[in-house]
Amino acid sequence: MTQFDTWCDPAKVVPINGHVAGFLVSNDDDAGIEAVASTLSEKYVKTEALAMIAANSNKPQFAEYLRNKFPNKLTSRSGDIGEILATSYLEEECGYTVGPSRLMHRDHQEWAMRGDDVVGAKFDASSQVQLAKGEAKSRGKAYNDVVVEAREGLDREQGLPSGHSLAQFAERLVSTPDEALGIAIFRLLATGAVRPGIVRHLMFLFTTNDPIKYISEDLNTYTGPIEQLTVTLQVGDHKRFINSTYEMAPNYGP
Repeated sequence: MTQFDTWCDPAKVVPINGHVAGFLVSNDDDAGIEAVASTLSEKYVKTEALAMIAANSNKPQFAEYLRNKFPNKLTSRSGDIGEILATSYLEEECGYTVGPSRLMHRDHQEWAMRGDDVVGAKFDASSQVQLAKGEAKSRGKAYNDVVVEAREGLDREQGLPSGHSLAQFAERLVSTPDEALGIAIFRLLATGAVRPGIVRHLMFLFTTNDPIKYISEDLNTYTGPIEQLTVTLQVGDHKRFINSTYEMAPNYGP
């Protein structure tokens, strides 16, 4: 659990053009680093595998194994942390099921993942599936070009989650307690029932500055049919937050 409320000020929510922009500001980067680092390994390796490796290795060997799973380059780490934080927000603050991390299936720790950054799903009160499609951007400073890039990602596939991303997501839910949700997603794909009315967008910005000007311009000019949520998470030192998280993570066992 990322527990945003333990290291961020209460969220500020701004309505814009019928949509919502939320702002989280860290009041304790060190607490945030620890919160993210404590479960970072679970985003890259299944917990069962972590337990097995830990049981058969000493602490330095276990730590070295994790370091080989984590990306080493700042740009790769930044992209992963943005996606991890966005996924955590969608799950912890919005109530969506996000399933096991897709980062476990990357071919190489420095290679960018394809498909939608974040996908989530949940059943509503009438047992109908609701979907979320997210774009995560992690930058030291977020200006208009970052928001434009995120919007372009959200608008791909006519604003819908790609069929490939949804199929992979549904597969990850199989053999988990959320298998029924995965089966329901497969049905949506099979019947062509993925439509704007059941989709919500999340634009998640992890940065140090306040990009409200660019977010306002984006939401005020958005004319599509999909509900929009933009969330900005501001920390004091973007580079330190990322690198310290990865450096601290191997100290945590499974």
